[in-house]
Amino acid sequence: MVKTSGKRTKMTKTYYLTENGLDIQVTKKAIRNMYLRVGGDGSVRVSAPLRMPERDIRRFILERMDWIEEKRQGPGQSQPPWELYKGGEREEKKQECRKRLEKILPQVIQECEQKTGVHAEEWRLRDMKTRWGTCNVQKKRIWLNVWLGEYSRECLEYVVTHELVHLLERGHNKIFYGYMDAFYPQWKNVKTRLNSGVQP
Repeated sequence: MVKTSGKRTKMTKTYYLTENGLDIQVTKKAIRNMYLRVGGDGSVRVSAPLRMPERDIRRFILERMDWIEEKRQGPGQSQPPWELYKGGEREEKKQECRKRLEKILPQVIQECEQKTGVHAEEWRLRDMKTRWGTCNVQKKRIWLNVWLGEYSRECLEYVVTHELVHLLERGHNKIFYGYMDAFYPQWKNVKTRLNSGVQP
């Protein structure tokens, strides 16, 4: 799935690709080789020649996915909660997360819907390993990762806001991030903390 930003300057084109649940910024410009960078905030950026086919860019990214994940984790990063627990303990912890979310989620949803001015018809919880949330725009149905129950309310607010904004703008582009800046100005810091595996 390609998520374009529509951002163009002379001899450059910037857009977003999603691979393994990661939003990756791709900038095409007048260069001969591809380059890959992982920022301190966990963001992933690829520079590619102007005429490089998308399939080659995706292959370039996928071949380096292990390296990307290693760099994004960093030396002191915690494992995500779904990897910390095994067997019966994992199921028990997941149910604790579900109960916590079911308790606080209605108020968080109400507050975030008031801020964004949009309403989701249905909210569901799911055990997910690559995404914190997902949105069916047509049905206005939003799924949240049940393991968000291991994190702070602030992290939950960020994910809820993020998914609601998809009801205003489907793709991760300049318009989308403009909405995020307006509705949840601290979203970048919260996203970094959430994706780093740091729990409260």
